[in-house]
Amino acid sequence: MSFLIALVSFLSPLAASANAGSAANAHILQQQQQRHATTTLPQLSRKTQHEKEEQYEILPSSAILERLQKLVAEYPTFATLTTTQEWFGLPRAGGDADCPFDQNYKVHGKGCNNYVLIIQDKEAYPEDPNVQSLSNNDNYYNLDNGHFQQKEGPSGKKEKSGWKYIPDVFLSGSVHGNERVGPSSLLEMSELLVEAAYCESLPRMRYKPQTDASFYANGDEEEAANKRWEQELASAQTCRQSLASDKGIPSPYRQWLARLVSTRRTIVIPTANALGYSRNQREEDGIDPNRDFPFDIPSSKSGDCMQTIAGRSINELFRSHLFPIGLTFHGGMEVIGYEWGAPTYLNKDAPDAIAQNTIASAYSKYANGFHGHSAYDFGTMNDKVYYVRGGMEDWAFAGSWDPKRVVQCTPSTFGGYPAEKTQYNNSTLRAFNMLIETSDPKEPPRAELGKRTNPLMSSNGKENGHIARNMRLALLAMDVVEPYVSIREVEGLVLEDDVVPAMKYDGGSSFDNGKIVWVPGPHQGGDDGGRRRRMKDDDSSTSNLIKVSWTVGGAFNIDTTELVIGPWGTLPLNLADINDGAYPSAEMMDSINNKNSDEFTTMRPSNIDNKQGSVEGRSRWHADGPHPATTTTTSSNSGAFAMNPRFEATIDTSKYPPGTKLAIFAKATVDKDWLQPASNVGPSGLGPVSHIVNARQNPSYHASNAGKVIRGRVDDWWYSDPITIVIGTTNGLEEEEAQVLQEATLNNAPRSVSYNDDGEVLFINAVHINARLGYLPGVMENVSQTSNTGSSVTTTLGMPWLLGSLCIAIIVIFSLVAFVRRRRMRYAHGKQMARIAEDEDDSFSMGSYRDDAEVGLEVRSYHHDDNEDDF
Repeated sequence: MSFLIALVSFLSPLAASANAGSAANAHILQQQQQRHATTTLPQLSRKTQHEKEEQYEILPSSAILERLQKLVAEYPTFATLTTTQEWFGLPRAGGDADCPFDQNYKVHGKGCNNYVLIIQDKEAYPEDPNVQSLSNNDNYYNLDNGHFQQKEGPSGKKEKSGWKYIPDVFLSGSVHGNERVGPSSLLEMSELLVEAAYCESLPRMRYKPQTDASFYANGDEEEAANKRWEQELASAQTCRQSLASDKGIPSPYRQWLARLVSTRRTIVIPTANALGYSRNQREEDGIDPNRDFPFDIPSSKSGDCMQTIAGRSINELFRSHLFPIGLTFHGGMEVIGYEWGAPTYLNKDAPDAIAQNTIASAYSKYANGFHGHSAYDFGTMNDKVYYVRGGMEDWAFAGSWDPKRVVQCTPSTFGGYPAEKTQYNNSTLRAFNMLIETSDPKEPPRAELGKRTNPLMSSNGKENGHIARNMRLALLAMDVVEPYVSIREVEGLVLEDDVVPAMKYDGGSSFDNGKIVWVPGPHQGGDDGGRRRRMKDDDSSTSNLIKVSWTVGGAFNIDTTELVIGPWGTLPLNLADINDGAYPSAEMMDSINNKNSDEFTTMRPSNIDNKQGSVEGRSRWHADGPHPATTTTTSSNSGAFAMNPRFEATIDTSKYPPGTKLAIFAKATVDKDWLQPASNVGPSGLGPVSHIVNARQNPSYHASNAGKVIRGRVDDWWYSDPITIVIGTTNGLEEEEAQVLQEATLNNAPRSVSYNDDGEVLFINAVHINARLGYLPGVMENVSQTSNTGSSVTTTLGMPWLLGSLCIAIIVIFSLVAFVRRRRMRYAHGKQMARIAEDEDDSFSMGSYRDDAEVGLEVRSYHHDDNEDDF
């Protein structure tokens, strides 16, 4: 009897499934409209006095603090300001007369605060609420699942943000206080980043409010939702227009900046040497912070490191993050320097030298030169600058894998510093942290700083300058920290929403949360061979072929790229891992790579040279420029602002039944050439050691620190978020197309249509039916009422259907039992591994490279040879 009761309970929701799709959509709309109807509208950014000034300027410490406070007050969703005194309990350098402006900050005291700006999307990846209040970051080093919160959506299901996989970026200005370009460059860059993310996030409501009064509890609620929508829409239009006309940031660049905010966590310490910068002095109270790090110094000098608050601040930031990449801005010459810069490795190449050289070359190219100043020279610090002991750059690169060069510091300044703070696990210090010598004069004249004119355009004209080019350089570091793939266009329809910051999806499925594009279905019968129906008799350009375009970023060489196409019905409901939010999940990978099924197919780009073994493309950062580059004239994706490279492939939809919902992924492998060792590596015999190379090339790589994780790609591929292509139904196709076009016109939905010479619509190419600014409720309701394989959902519940459901229920029950048993076994295994991890100071593994035999690499951490000289 209990079994029957359970079975009836199980069948009840199935009996109501006929209307589940439209009800689910209605619920999502109602949830977001009710929530946002009562939310305070973000303040629209107004042009301030410094923005009216076309020329950049070097700012004093007081002005930097004032603008940082203004930034976080206006854009709290994306920016957080704290100090290393609050965060890590560090003392302040200086005396009563130093940094009097710090009294304007909530926490101050004798000496100078060391400010830290955190740029991240707090809605997409909620911050740990304790980060800004803990006085000792050791307390949260081993938090389960990193710093992200586990939140409960409206459905009652737990949601995981995947925060621990978001890459960290480190940006430091003014380790030497009299080298002045870095802090203002980082401030200007941060303001531009956050404003772009804010503009792209509007409207914050997911869709335009519905006119159906049944969505709302009362008329006031409906009015509030509509009022908020109109306010945010107006703000979005004003903000985006201002970025484009006043600051030279058109749509593709705005979307790029928004992506950098929402998919990275960037730590900016604008004046690392806060005391030195406020005094305009190189040292911090007579001690050089860039000789204060425990790398390549004699053990007898352990008291001579970590003496400065600047050094300790940077040390604490690295101990509490997992940085693959960073920049430190200096001055006194114009060069980009990378490892090595330590005397022990004089005349030696560092491991990963090819990758470092590639990235430095891109920095130089994108920064460019201007009148009287060439593009930055670049090379190793030993060759281009000079060697130092105790330098930050080498420490950040090698402190975890070359431990013989690291000493535990025992300074006496500021009451001492625990020696264990300079004992590092095997993951913490493996970053490409390059030295940027910004300018020959340490404080160049204002006329050479550049202008707020097209700041993201690489130019050698008068608008370029020391601040302008280093803003771009820092943004490039944020971009290349991790590769990404993005589908940008379907049948001439540019998908405006790339990554939408601050968007709450209320626990919907990956299908619900993704971009959905409707295309006409084939016409059955007639003389058009099953091609799409013409809306006008003079149309001769119909076809079942759907062209999809995509791009690859965050990389240099694009070794292979392709589309993956298949029906949504074979995919899991959510494509991210249910335990930690990692994308793609193992279940998704199993579905699309199942060799025993032909549900998913792959397509290579049609606009590349498919020679066997050749690199298929180049990113926009490549020394030879992007390839393949766009040749279209689409206004938002052409010319100098195009987000190249642009790959294209054509999907034949004729083999899919009408109503099918196709999941489309783009994927790519990148930068395989980084596996090649340099000719004179020191230490000898080492393969890749850095996070940034291993994450791209080593499928067995796993590094973790302070809850953050960097891991290799299991199958070498980087995947885009999916889009959905919905193939129109067959019956009444002409009427359906007319209805879609009418609703798209009424709601101003993004669409691509073809016209004849008289300006009449021949046929629809594609319509973005769930765009924020043009949601089509009628079309979406029809889409939700078809299954993922194209068949209609039954709307009457006869006995045959119930019997069929009974059989399905029994199968599902047995499947669930088996599934639960497997999950319990996995859970037990996971708990065992977690207990093991808790017993260790860190989690790190490299495994082996599949290409070891080919390139002759040895993958290991370096252990000092006793026959070598220490110093």
